[in-house]
Amino acid sequence: MTRDTLIKNLQNKFNLNAVPSEDFNGNKGGIWIRDDICKPETDYYNYAEGTMDPDNKLNKFLDSKGWFAEPYDSETIMIWK
Repeated sequence: MTRDTLIKNLQNKFNLNAVPSEDFNGNKGGIWIRDDICKPETDYYNYAEGTMDPDNKLNKFLDSKGWFAEPYDSETIMIWK
């Protein structure tokens, strides 16, 4: 899945403010979740700890599309291919 398509899916399916990683720090190719990721639509994703939970529905969705979540810091989540 392309980055642009994944951004749209994250916005529509999980109600996330997903934007290109370049908007955060200039690193190319990723996605920055620019809001609270801990919400009902994400199974109450637990920020940095949530990236380690293979059973979380957001992680399952990302994995099925060839992407993964990675913590930038304790409350900033980036998504990479």
